[in-house]
Amino acid sequence: MRFFLYLVMAACASAPVFAAPDALAAHVTIYRDHYGTPHIVGDTEEATFFGYGYAQAQDHLEEMMIQYRDAQGRRAEVQGIKALGDGYLHFIPYEYRWDGDYLQRLLRTKAAVVEHRDQIAPDVYKILAAFASGINAYISEHRATIPTWIDSVSAEDIEALERSNYMRFYSIHDALSKMTNKVDAFPNFGSNQWAISRSRSVNGRIIHVEHTHMPWANRFQNYEAQLITPGKLDAAGISWFGSPVFLDGFNDRITWSATWNQPNIADVYEEKINPKNHLQYLYDGKWRDIRVSYATFKIKNAKGMESRTLPLYYTSHGPIVSFDREHNRAYSVKLPNFEGVNYATGLYRIMKSRNLPEFKAALALQLIPRWNFLYSDPKNIFWVHNGNVARRAPGYDWSKPVPGWTKNTEWGPYLPFKEYPQVENPASGFLQNCNNPPWVVTRNSGLKPLDPAPWYLQQTPKADAGEEALNTRGERLFQILTQSKKFTLAEMTDLGFDTWIVPSDVIVPLLERAWANANRHDPRMAHAMDLIKKWDRRSSKESAAYTYIYFWGMSYRDLFSEAKFGRFMDYNRKREINIDSPEEQEMALKALDKALAHIQKTYGRAEVRWGDINVVVRDGTFPLGGTGLYGVLHPDEGIEQSNGQIQCNDGWGHLLIVMESNPKQVWSLLPYGESQNPSSPHYNDQTKLHSQRKVKRFWFTPEEILDHTESVWGNRNRLASQLNRGRAGFALGIP
Repeated sequence: MRFFLYLVMAACASAPVFAAPDALAAHVTIYRDHYGTPHIVGDTEEATFFGYGYAQAQDHLEEMMIQYRDAQGRRAEVQGIKALGDGYLHFIPYEYRWDGDYLQRLLRTKAAVVEHRDQIAPDVYKILAAFASGINAYISEHRATIPTWIDSVSAEDIEALERSNYMRFYSIHDALSKMTNKVDAFPNFGSNQWAISRSRSVNGRIIHVEHTHMPWANRFQNYEAQLITPGKLDAAGISWFGSPVFLDGFNDRITWSATWNQPNIADVYEEKINPKNHLQYLYDGKWRDIRVSYATFKIKNAKGMESRTLPLYYTSHGPIVSFDREHNRAYSVKLPNFEGVNYATGLYRIMKSRNLPEFKAALALQLIPRWNFLYSDPKNIFWVHNGNVARRAPGYDWSKPVPGWTKNTEWGPYLPFKEYPQVENPASGFLQNCNNPPWVVTRNSGLKPLDPAPWYLQQTPKADAGEEALNTRGERLFQILTQSKKFTLAEMTDLGFDTWIVPSDVIVPLLERAWANANRHDPRMAHAMDLIKKWDRRSSKESAAYTYIYFWGMSYRDLFSEAKFGRFMDYNRKREINIDSPEEQEMALKALDKALAHIQKTYGRAEVRWGDINVVVRDGTFPLGGTGLYGVLHPDEGIEQSNGQIQCNDGWGHLLIVMESNPKQVWSLLPYGESQNPSSPHYNDQTKLHSQRKVKRFWFTPEEILDHTESVWGNRNRLASQLNRGRAGFALGIP
């Protein structure tokens, strides 16, 4: 064995040996690299997932346990009445969800899993149970030092959390957004993905980039890991806290990434209620009984714990989310796979896929209700607008509540996977999605806006819709990827950190014209305009010019409305905004006046670098580029403090860059690091890299893992033993 193995084992000689009672513990080792990323090697898949549960618990036990409580509908036992739900249905923008224990019980988030546990794929149930056992082992081992409210979890709790993430985050929001009195929207939600083919790469290798955009302090935080079971599994990627499966990731053969999309997967039904009996609704000319059950909640208060029992109402369409008793109406929601399970199975099957046909087969199971999925391997790039969309009857406006009293609005069968918009190895040599509609996944994609059906998307597009459907992130990728050139790995990495302000192509000329025609003496504005003219059009942390542009945009929006400001983000902004218009010029200068006054008052000087304002505070203060205001590819944003500092807590949630090869080469970055413990060196080590616009190498092969091991939990010789038996004993053995 090579000398580095001896060095690694010697360095880890003082690592503690785990002695938990669970039998699986003896069959798994957790190797942590220099960034705290766990590389988990198990003799069986159950042992590997046991180790993954234990590793997650090591790094963020309380955060994941509150998610399980949430899925159980028991968060009020820890957080009090606010966790029950304000009016029982409560929208929390930063959490990107409809909230509350009441809603979780109404959706039967865990109850359906318990009732249908025998329908969970047996191999998946085993890994769910093993993952739960790993968490429980950590809890048992640290019982004396962790909060008393933390209790054990089961396989059903793990599946319930997967079900909750889809049911409450996607399905219920899509349904409730169709109700006229529910106008809440996700703030700045999105992600990016793109891949270039071999013909567009300088080195002839496919490059795949993933870029999640999610908050940094809620249930959508990402956790990065690698799971290895020799001969069975060798995959890595990111899971949400408490999840055992990777949403974005790669194995030794393929890479996949997901972005949020908007297939029409959920509906609201307006029900006619019997005026003489409010527990009956009309269907096909007859009164039917509303099904009523009851849930009892325990709620923490100042005196201890109180109990409250609340009714849960259902029609044949699904749970009732609102009653209008004055008008004898109720509103129920219909959601895909409402009584079903196997929410973890879909991503697990993707993790196990070895090639494009197997990847498509995993999605064709239709266990994943939505997401754009981008796929790559050493030869192929593929993209699909995935969803669980049921056939709908024509003649109804499916973007609004539909009549629940007629069978004509019942769902038909789900569209088969082959009918979903998808593109494989396009002539353009690239695929991208930044939460844009399907037909702009690449130039000349061949996809039609109204295919496969007018009701397929949440909002029916125009039949002749084109590239004007791109948002600023998608527009930026089109600007770059449609160039007649081949790209280097360095260029793709730089694009991962790109903060180019796309609307600057109108904003800067407008300000220049306005200032040239102003005929006024204002040294402060003259200096600002001089910097703006020289500006490189990026929201870099070194840029004082961007500070002017940022507060100009904020001032413009405050002065003239969100809609007026929104024109600058529109694809057709050059046609919509006449930079020669005196009125437009006057508005632009007025906004700049206000911006300059704000900067001077808030920071005590006229010129301030953007990185002095836009920071992340994580056991230290680190300057950041990026911005959430103009829809850049790499956003960093947060809440403005009383001193004017913007403390970022949102933006991109993970960066993954994969160069397909054998073995593939991978780089990644979490903006906050692997650990939630402020005393850990991995609490902010990646925060520092983020501030420096650097990525870390993801060490994937056994040799790389051993070369970069910082600590070992379990039998430190496990991976070396596998290598001693040869690569054939480690790899999956598929050519």
